[in-house]
Amino acid sequence: MMAYNIVIPMSKKKIAFLSYAHEDNDFAERIAIELRKARIDAQIDKWDIKPGDSLIQKIFVEGIPKCDFFLILLSDASVRSDWVREELDLAMIKKIEGETRIIPLIKEKCEIPHPLRTLLWVDLSADFDAGIRKVVKSIYDVSEKPPLGTIPEYITELKNSVGGLSQVASTVGSILLSRQDDQLDFEKGYTGEEIRRLVPMLTKEEINDAVDELEEYGLVRTGKDVDTALYNFSYIESTYALFLHFKDEGLDYDPIEDIKIVASVAASEGKIFGNKIQERTKLPPVRINRAVAYLEDYGIVRVHKYLGAVGSTALLNFFVEATRKTRQFVEENCK
Repeated sequence: MMAYNIVIPMSKKKIAFLSYAHEDNDFAERIAIELRKARIDAQIDKWDIKPGDSLIQKIFVEGIPKCDFFLILLSDASVRSDWVREELDLAMIKKIEGETRIIPLIKEKCEIPHPLRTLLWVDLSADFDAGIRKVVKSIYDVSEKPPLGTIPEYITELKNSVGGLSQVASTVGSILLSRQDDQLDFEKGYTGEEIRRLVPMLTKEEINDAVDELEEYGLVRTGKDVDTALYNFSYIESTYALFLHFKDEGLDYDPIEDIKIVASVAASEGKIFGNKIQERTKLPPVRINRAVAYLEDYGIVRVHKYLGAVGSTALLNFFVEATRKTRQFVEENCK
């Protein structure tokens, strides 16, 4: 039995609706049991929907609209589930209205839905107990952050222009690069407020202008939805072009070398899946994605996507096919 060193208020219980695919039923029940031990009213259909009940009434009228937290269990099965998508769509509306918080839970490596990419998720695949503790602390708003220090010198001043960009665009671009996690399968996204906290000397208007400039040059991509009153975007994430543009600004690897490595592997194999590229090259997944995106955009390889791979290239959802241009590129650049 897990122990939680948390002072739990007794005045009002927390309600958490757990969305999951039925293929993950046992794992979802395990989560719900642990949450209820922490006095969190975890709701799953196995417990809360009885024979003869209306699914629409129980989920979309009584369930999600009345929950304090919407927990979505992400797995290969759930990201393909139309029913889970319907539940997430309603939860996103309630989030925008400020009536619920969404906490993604990772069961296994899978494609993260775009609406969730700007949210901090909890990984239950490596350490289930530690992950559950994070969920409980988040629900009860228990903070472990240390006291605020002074703003670092490199943040208090605008960065000099990089490759013809304005100072504000160069500053935002450099911050995006410094915050990347190359262990992920995709580029990490940030909201406007997250960018503002990282560069507090910039106004909202300056951030909007910087992001617009970066997007104009193809260095970032943005998402937009109805919840963009203060900023012209809901989230921002880097493209491979940002890493190429800033490659001489202190990156710990050379993105051009990644491109050459991936092209060489593709040329030698003819056709190769994303996971096999990683096995051959030992490169982090997100760096493979950047290299493949570059090679595809410049017509050097053909990329075939499947299983709903839309937008960002998911590591396990594509294979690369070499062409005459691939072999020509390798011959001219990789010898």
